[in-house]
Amino acid sequence: MNEQKSHRLIFDPTINLGHVLTFAGFIATGFGAYSTLDKRVAMQEQKALIAEQKASEQDQRNSEVLREIKADLKDVRRSVDDVNRNLSRSRP
Repeated sequence: MNEQKSHRLIFDPTINLGHVLTFAGFIATGFGAYSTLDKRVAMQEQKALIAEQKASEQDQRNSEVLREIKADLKDVRRSVDDVNRNLSRSRP
């Protein structure tokens, strides 16, 4: 019967310095992880905002370039039409 009692697991309800230090370590680790995560999220949000602004600027530039290309194309069409009119007038 003594052998059965020696194999049982016994929990000591006292709190010692090791327990307090372990708990404090867990709390400090949790705060550190949250702080690091918060900084990373803030950096990612800032990078996303910068990328969004750059994309908007590029869209504006692309729109301007397309307007210029359309204007140039209209000028070329007018020139071709003028050349065609001049050629058709000069032919008898």
